[in-house]
Amino acid sequence: MEKYQADNTGQSSKFLKNRILNRKKHKELLKDKRAKLVIKNLPFKATEESIRSHFGQYGEISKVNLLKKPDGKLVGCAFVQFNLVQFAKQARHYTNNKPFLGRNIIVDFAQAKDKYISEKFEETIAIKGETEDNIKNESSDDGNIEIHDATKFNSDLEESIKEETSSQISESTQKRFHSHDVHEGKTVFIKNVPFQATNEDLKECMSQYGPLYYALICMDKLTEHSKGTAFVKFVNKEDADKALSAGTELTLLGNVLDCHPAIDKDDLKKKEKEQNELKTKSKDSRNLYLVKEGVILAGTSSAEGVSASDMAKRLQIEQYKTQMLRNLHTFVSRERLVVHNLPAAWDDAKLRMLCQKHGGKGAVIKEARVMRDLRKLNSQGVGESKRFGFVAFSKHEHALAALRSLNNNPKIFSAAQRPIICFSIESKTALKAKLKRQEKSMLRNPKSKNYEPILKMPIEENADNGGEFERFTGLIAKQGVIQKMRSRYKLNQQAKIHSETLKKEKRKQKLSKKTLSEKRKDFIKQPKQKVNNNRKEDNFSKLVSDYKQRLKSVSDTVKKVKWYE
Repeated sequence: MEKYQADNTGQSSKFLKNRILNRKKHKELLKDKRAKLVIKNLPFKATEESIRSHFGQYGEISKVNLLKKPDGKLVGCAFVQFNLVQFAKQARHYTNNKPFLGRNIIVDFAQAKDKYISEKFEETIAIKGETEDNIKNESSDDGNIEIHDATKFNSDLEESIKEETSSQISESTQKRFHSHDVHEGKTVFIKNVPFQATNEDLKECMSQYGPLYYALICMDKLTEHSKGTAFVKFVNKEDADKALSAGTELTLLGNVLDCHPAIDKDDLKKKEKEQNELKTKSKDSRNLYLVKEGVILAGTSSAEGVSASDMAKRLQIEQYKTQMLRNLHTFVSRERLVVHNLPAAWDDAKLRMLCQKHGGKGAVIKEARVMRDLRKLNSQGVGESKRFGFVAFSKHEHALAALRSLNNNPKIFSAAQRPIICFSIESKTALKAKLKRQEKSMLRNPKSKNYEPILKMPIEENADNGGEFERFTGLIAKQGVIQKMRSRYKLNQQAKIHSETLKKEKRKQKLSKKTLSEKRKDFIKQPKQKVNNNRKEDNFSKLVSDYKQRLKSVSDTVKKVKWYE
């Protein structure tokens, strides 16, 4: 027993000596690490020179480490190593939450990697504030080691501690804890959280409504920056309801916090799947997936026994479909079918009966029509059949059932000529024009509910003559319908349109009064008349002629005498 106790005392003394040496080494390492700062939320235009010049004004810097990704892009984080702890403290005091290159940076003392990961792990898992400090408690008990417990402190103690810490870190990184306590109604999801806010700031802000289990800000994995969102869990559900009903009164560092009830992660994934499915369905507004319905591929079991003429016709129909669907105004109808290879003697009634039979229970057919050539009429005035027709169902399910039951069925017509059925390709413009024609015909049909006479409409009985007003009274005001007042611009446009219509009416009246011969003269060009320059009443020419005659008469009466006679 004495030897055993001596051995135990020797082992304990050796262990204590090794432990003291390790602590001394650890303290020497900490002297350097205490003067090391970590800078987060760095702008991406920061460089090592700019960081050194910015932090160098507070003391001597031995090293600057700017973290980068493998591709060379910045992470937004850096380490600055000072020579003395006093310089690091001064730099942290004057630069934390202060702008650097146009962005507020977060400056704090750097931690060991294991400690940093373990703290992150505790923040995410510690829902009720429980922490496990077994390893710390074991290492903090210095002088209370008894001799009979000295066997525990052997050379394998340090390795066991390392294994435990590494296992906890690996579990924290590999297996994440997902809590499903959202259904209790105590967890609140917060948006618009300031990027410079910390967990302590959020906890202090939200604790005004009641005690908390935790307050965690969501961080980005790559950049380690805040996402601007957070989760807060209250102890009582009533306190969570108060926070949700706070509205704009709840602020943090100048930002109004937007609180919402937290949703379970599984429920969120289900909702995202449903939304994605709805998006994919809404994208196919032309129903292009129905183009492949009923297509017979060569070499498959459905193509056995199909004649060469039928297969060639099917290929021709497929080419026609692709050509038609190039136009973006076309779409595939969900309720209307095209039936090819109809017998020449078939009419609309037979086609309706066939599709009614194979459409399933409760199938309602709105239209069944065999297309005919109106240029080739028989003795009864009926056109020759084009050997295809259209069938419109009220529901897509019945149309699909009829297609799958009749298409390529050798028992319907004959084995050589089987029915070729596919969904019809419709044009949006043609469909709109058809609907307009139907509306007009319903308005003119007196048996229709939407009948509206065009010439006369009873508006109000006249008290004097008990008659009915014509349509000159203008628009009819309906009770319960609020009409918008017209702007001045629209009124001016109406005046211009009215003046133009009056001018047109005047022209029509002028043209209606003239005869055909008068109208022809208006369109025939008249030849130009010659201008006569000789006027009848020319006084000057008369005077000249009279003067000449007088001179002649004088010359005849007077004899010419020479001067010398």
